[in-house]
Amino acid sequence: MSLELCHMALRQTLDLVALTDQTLRGFSRRKFTSDELYGQVLGKLLGGNGRRGPAGIFLANEGADSSCCSGRVFHLRQEQLVERSEVIAIDPGSSYAVSLVKVGGGSEVVAVNWMDICGSIEEFQEFFHPQVVEAMEEPILNFVSCRIGGESPGVIVAFNYSGRATEYDADVLRSAAVMIGSLLTVSKGMLETELAFNYTIEALARACEAAEEDTGRHIVRVNRYAGALAANMGFNTAFITDMSTSAQMHDVGKIKIPTEILLKPGTLTPAEMQLMRQHPAYGLEILGDSPRLKVAREIAISHHENWDGTGYPKRLRGQRIPVSGRIVKVADVYDALRSKRSYKAPMTHQEALRVFREGDDRIEPASHFDPAVLAAFFAIEHMFEMIYDSSILKISLQRKRPGRGKE
Repeated sequence: MSLELCHMALRQTLDLVALTDQTLRGFSRRKFTSDELYGQVLGKLLGGNGRRGPAGIFLANEGADSSCCSGRVFHLRQEQLVERSEVIAIDPGSSYAVSLVKVGGGSEVVAVNWMDICGSIEEFQEFFHPQVVEAMEEPILNFVSCRIGGESPGVIVAFNYSGRATEYDADVLRSAAVMIGSLLTVSKGMLETELAFNYTIEALARACEAAEEDTGRHIVRVNRYAGALAANMGFNTAFITDMSTSAQMHDVGKIKIPTEILLKPGTLTPAEMQLMRQHPAYGLEILGDSPRLKVAREIAISHHENWDGTGYPKRLRGQRIPVSGRIVKVADVYDALRSKRSYKAPMTHQEALRVFREGDDRIEPASHFDPAVLAAFFAIEHMFEMIYDSSILKISLQRKRPGRGKE
């Protein structure tokens, strides 16, 4: 192998190292799906811009019962990864090249060129599944095949390197296989941790709502309203995801407010109101300093601030109010208007809209809400109605359980 080709293989390996670092950093912000990971890794291997790489790749995952490997052939066309075949299933006991690393005694990685084992290129094609040969759209002259370990085992086979397939190519493919196996295992662990985290914050949010009649459903709706508003306002996926899980923490500080105040049917006394207005600060204290709860803390402390600076607890004004708090303020007010409380009857959607347009004895839309968030609300107010009504319908269906007769 020439020095130039060695350098090309080295650059491919460095690209994979950089991708590994980038992916691991990204795990703290999002789940990395197998399809997304495969796409990025295969793109690096297939190359571009004149760098050395195979012409096509067959990527297959082992079935749950280890009976076969099923996958597709991929090519790179105009810098885009494209699938060039339907799902191809290969029995690991077959003689096809993809099975060389799967059968008992098979190597972890093999590199094979046609002239080393066959008398003709035509004879070499018999080593591969007919659908793989068809998808390559050209005779297969060499290949490197490598086992993928970890919790999603499989095989990656790269075809038609320029010149000969070498041990350098095998090393690069082995690096890619290790990366795929390792990062998917890490991703699964991160997903399980994320699910546990989300369950924990939901349990905390439910605990602070336990005294309310609408236990749990209010926080689910506010999450959905906030996510819809963030999406409509054009925020990135990470922020939308944060809003869709963190909004439910807006009233977590209420867990420190006495129940008799939370459920008091009449007007609160000045002392009771002063205590009630401490719940944003209590929420900030409860949520602590975890980086993962940054958006939740912003929401907890700022969702009662008003655009004109007349809110609480800090009397922040305009852009000084975190945008997350401005979004949740609209979501929270809408759901409060629609919901029955110990001190008020529920409003219809149209009645709530009238309050958002004209105000009432407590709400002044033009001075209380961020104009951009308010505009986004009116643009998708039908979605708010659907979210609330679907929640109420779910409650009704849950109450009509089989065997209870007519309600």
